[in-house]
Amino acid sequence: MKAMQYVIYLGPADALPAAREVLEPSWAVCAPEATPEAVTVHLGNAVAILDASMQVLFDRALLDRAPGLRVISTATTGADHIDSKALAERAIPLLTLAGEKEVLHNLTPAAELSWTLLMVCARRLRGAVQHVLEGKWVREQFPGTMLKGKTLGLIGCGRIGSWMARYARAFDMEVLGYDPFVEPWPNQIRKSDLGTLLSTADFISLHVPFNDQTRGMIGAREFGLVKPGAVFINTSRGGLIDEQALLKALREGRLSAAGVDVLAGEPRIAHHPLVAYAQMHDNLIITPHIGGFSPDAVKTVVGHASRRIAEVLDPGA
Repeated sequence: MKAMQYVIYLGPADALPAAREVLEPSWAVCAPEATPEAVTVHLGNAVAILDASMQVLFDRALLDRAPGLRVISTATTGADHIDSKALAERAIPLLTLAGEKEVLHNLTPAAELSWTLLMVCARRLRGAVQHVLEGKWVREQFPGTMLKGKTLGLIGCGRIGSWMARYARAFDMEVLGYDPFVEPWPNQIRKSDLGTLLSTADFISLHVPFNDQTRGMIGAREFGLVKPGAVFINTSRGGLIDEQALLKALREGRLSAAGVDVLAGEPRIAHHPLVAYAQMHDNLIITPHIGGFSPDAVKTVVGHASRRIAEVLDPGA
């Protein structure tokens, strides 16, 4: 009798049925806690991993514990928490949502969070809410920035950047964009070089994939070009920016505020310098990589990631 083959699912419980609907009964889907210790228990029998959590660092040592592994499929566009080189050495495909335009086209949660962070920073909401919770009511301490007539600069003008442009136009903002790779160019975005964008935009929002070419693309030089008092938003990946340079720009007042949904080294952030700064300053808001985390969207992408696993495990089906 053939031994049961397992697919390890890591992600929200309410999306687990979407995975099981596609994969069972051909493969048993197990859903351990998203910790290295819990996952390790199942790696010996795993033929696939479906990751919708990004909570476990799949380094070489952990992947070596899965001798029968044939594919990893993520319900995310990025997978910098997975050692792709170790997988490539074993000819194990790493499938992400990057480039999966058909499934991603109408998924807007990441863009919606980006816009939310922009507005939270513009209206100084983090400090204002805490102010009231402390029993105070002095509105003069929290002057907001009117969005109408301001300029949004988009670094990356693909799917999420295009949604951000649409939101900005609804608020009667000007929109500049920098992206050497987008074709055709979105009509609602005025094309710009990076230097001009950084020096003229009142709000800067980063929306590019993380890879060896984009790692650290926004560093000390770029933050030095930023228009004084601008707001910076990053919901893509922490590794895209020099976080020490971001911290310096906040400390020195070059940036009036920043909103980030991602940090380098996440989820291990207890001693992260940006977290330490945010604990003492209300002009930085950090959320725990929740951009794409909406139940409707997660169920859709988990189902898609499951179908891609089935195609690898049983290509003739």
